[in-house]
Amino acid sequence: MFTMGKAAPLVLVWMSSLLAQPASGQEETRLQVLPGSSHSISHSTSASRDTGLLAYQVLPRVVLTTGGDFAWLGLNIAGMEWRAGLFGMFEVQTVDGQPGNFLSVPRGPYLWRGLLGYSLAVSFERLAERWFGDQAKLEAAIAFRHESEHYTGSEPMFVEVPNIGDFFMPEVAIQRAFGPLELTGRLQAKLFLPDRAYRIGPGADLILRWRALDWLHPLLAIFGEYLWARTGAEFDPPVRLADNYLLRGLAGVVFPGVTADLQLVLALSKGHDKGLLAHHDEFRIGWAIRIAMFKPSAR
Repeated sequence: MFTMGKAAPLVLVWMSSLLAQPASGQEETRLQVLPGSSHSISHSTSASRDTGLLAYQVLPRVVLTTGGDFAWLGLNIAGMEWRAGLFGMFEVQTVDGQPGNFLSVPRGPYLWRGLLGYSLAVSFERLAERWFGDQAKLEAAIAFRHESEHYTGSEPMFVEVPNIGDFFMPEVAIQRAFGPLELTGRLQAKLFLPDRAYRIGPGADLILRWRALDWLHPLLAIFGEYLWARTGAEFDPPVRLADNYLLRGLAGVVFPGVTADLQLVLALSKGHDKGLLAHHDEFRIGWAIRIAMFKPSAR
């Protein structure tokens, strides 16, 4: 059966054939191994909780994250940059809030969340410069991811129902510089496979990064998503499911490094938590230390 998931890579190829311009003279083709981030417009400053980086966050629950989102192969041809990427992320979160915790071992019990995925992204370099000016970027991508959630403890405090599972995630992103101010916008949609708690989950990023100084970049990032639930009667036995939403903002600074960026941010969010706390609708305020290991290569 020909599904949307199978059609997504073909859509990227079709878009590329329409948007690419024939080169005048000899066209340079460049193949790169491990070119950096899995996307030329990196996810590393996104306010999404599904960002693959290293982080210590007090939200006010303590959240420890380890992860990466990198391209294992890149191909630059005909004014387009293709990247084949790998994504992995592992998150441990406390059940109770600990707002006073500062880089110490948090109290249990703990909730576990893991994600694994693959992506294919194409950046339309010529089209972006023609439409939006020098140094602008326009990118389309498709990812396939799996997410699992677990609880480890002596008491069965949480009932594990199908929550996230497998999904495809198409996206389109644009990045434009206005002097030292860099503006990034992204639209995405999680398309869940059958037998999951949700059907579809659109989301969006808006990121402002001020690059006036070499060593410090003020950052403001906003992310929002809404996941539409399936009817619980579709499961055996039937379960109670509800829609899930999250609006989250980060405000802080980025210290750019040679191989990684260090982010110190305040975090505010309204909506549902992640993993087995997905039914908790709360307002949360906290802070985070985040390290993005994989940066886009310079153009």
